[in-house]
Amino acid sequence: MGKPVVVLYNPKAVFYTMPLALLAIGSFLDRNKYEVVIIDGRLEKNPLSKIFSLLPEAICFGVTVLTGNPIKDALYVSRAVKNKFLNIPVVWGGWHPSLFPAETLAEKSIDIVVRGQGEISFTELLERLTCNKSLFGLQGVCYKENRTVKLNKERHLADINSFPPFDYDLIDVKGYKKLSGKNQIDYISSQGCRFRCAFCADPAMYKRGWHGYSAESRRGGRVALEEI
Repeated sequence: MGKPVVVLYNPKAVFYTMPLALLAIGSFLDRNKYEVVIIDGRLEKNPLSKIFSLLPEAICFGVTVLTGNPIKDALYVSRAVKNKFLNIPVVWGGWHPSLFPAETLAEKSIDIVVRGQGEISFTELLERLTCNKSLFGLQGVCYKENRTVKLNKERHLADINSFPPFDYDLIDVKGYKKLSGKNQIDYISSQGCRFRCAFCADPAMYKRGWHGYSAESRRGGRVALEEI
């Protein structure tokens, strides 16, 4: 029996940046325990076909969602997944569900929301799903139980220097170069913000916490330069 598959999806959108949120999650997961597959609706001609081919061996289906147009495709794909694979947990993370967890879980096709910084919360979520344990008390995770929305406590922002470097082998680097027309690698150098601007989502998301990468922590990061 092979490793359980973690299917992560980036919805269709008009911008061309790499799916750094999914890349962060996938790079953090133990590859000896899980097979991580990132699918991008902007690169795949038929993303649903690929998703459906993987879900029979999957532990969950995760989607990163930004407020705006990406919600349309995220809903379309999530509903298709839930219609065909009723028992597969559909997990939403990213800016929109983090800011509006209860409203997100009102959608029938969405089972779980990971709020804010997701590396630790999503990993612990997978451990509970694997063992069929309750999600009660799991920090950073909201869920539905008997159609009732359960909002667990938020998780404190962790220092990103404790996380492993991004593994760009998880994505099609050349595909993003072709999509954007630019010879570049997208990268996150810090997370959060100390300011409290009323027009910005950062204060609500990260509670004015902030961590920046040190130069030492990024040495040895896996960037497939030959792909650029």
